[in-house]
Amino acid sequence: MGDVIFADIVDVGGRRFRKQSGSIGETLERVRARKAAEGRRRAALPEDEEDGRDFRDDDDDDGVSARHRGASTLREEDGFAQHAGGPWTALVSADADLARHVTRHDPDAIAQIRRDHDASIALPAGPSTKALPSGIEPPPPGSILVVAPSLTAARDAKRALELALERALRSPKLPYTHFVCVPLCLGDDGERLVRVVRAFHRDVLSSPYAEQCDIEPSIAHEPGHAHLTLCMLKLFSDEARSRAIAAMDALDAALKEMGVGGVESGGASAEPSIQLEIKGLDAMNSDFSKVDVLFLKVREVGEKGAMSAICDATLRCFANAGLLSRKDEHKPVKLHATVMNTRLRHRGSNRGNGGDSWEQRRPFDARRLMASHGDLDCGVVSVKTVHLSKRGEYDVEAGGFYRRVAEVRVGS
Repeated sequence: MGDVIFADIVDVGGRRFRKQSGSIGETLERVRARKAAEGRRRAALPEDEEDGRDFRDDDDDDGVSARHRGASTLREEDGFAQHAGGPWTALVSADADLARHVTRHDPDAIAQIRRDHDASIALPAGPSTKALPSGIEPPPPGSILVVAPSLTAARDAKRALELALERALRSPKLPYTHFVCVPLCLGDDGERLVRVVRAFHRDVLSSPYAEQCDIEPSIAHEPGHAHLTLCMLKLFSDEARSRAIAAMDALDAALKEMGVGGVESGGASAEPSIQLEIKGLDAMNSDFSKVDVLFLKVREVGEKGAMSAICDATLRCFANAGLLSRKDEHKPVKLHATVMNTRLRHRGSNRGNGGDSWEQRRPFDARRLMASHGDLDCGVVSVKTVHLSKRGEYDVEAGGFYRRVAEVRVGS
């Protein structure tokens, strides 16, 4: 008698049939082998997965169970995948720059993941992809692949890698990629500010004291980039950038709820647009003989506190999104518009970390500059928008201002 229950399956014209063959003895032997294989599989599963619910033969669109589809990935769970009954894999969202930072500055973390969890870490197009087990594809751009022998090991290795990435994001050696700002150079008000600051730069750089005070063209901050920085961000993954855009949506909703500068959530008119007076020069340090950052002072016209509300709401929304460091989350926003910055000195040389190193700065003497231009007046600027911007990228169509990733309107 043939085996009609555990018969071999054949495909004829796209339809599947049981093939009756073999003796009853052969049938019983196959049954024992299948039971033994099932026992080994269950023994390898964590206790909370032994009910086999992920292996049941639910109806599919083609009427074939998942384990008979022939795909190399036989099982998926919470973002983890098992390949051909063997290793487990998981993808971690991270840009190549962040991954390289970890491998260069925290190599022990990667080595410890390998030792503790018998796991391997593969970067897109990296040499480690050549050693991947058969049937496992290299990670796509913007991802790191974790490969481990079991689901538990894959989970632990992924968490260890995420912790290493979090440490990298806190490192001062890793530059900021984005920032939230209020543009000051757009519109008619902004054009006036740009003209005034350009004239100031020309006067100072052509003055007889410029060379003596170590004031050179490279430290002049481009007036067409004038803005108020509300917070700095390190967005080194698609996931982080998505959260930043969601935080901007949350900021939009919060400002409408407060009726700040634009339209209230109910559609009624809010307070008039926010006006900022841009007048007077100051420095980040009290010694004008050794200045690194010279800036224009910013004051809200009137006593509405709307600009302060925007600052507070911005920090709150981005902190809630988990995108601010503890230091930045609690650091008050100092409203200022930079006009000179020694971080820009000799731009393009020795700036492998993105130019954020303070160790190589050379300050300038601003005493004579302050005596002649300390009361520099750029007039009043209306606040109309808050931008999430990308550092180092500029929009020619927007007059050369930083490339806008997302925007919240706060003024008419």
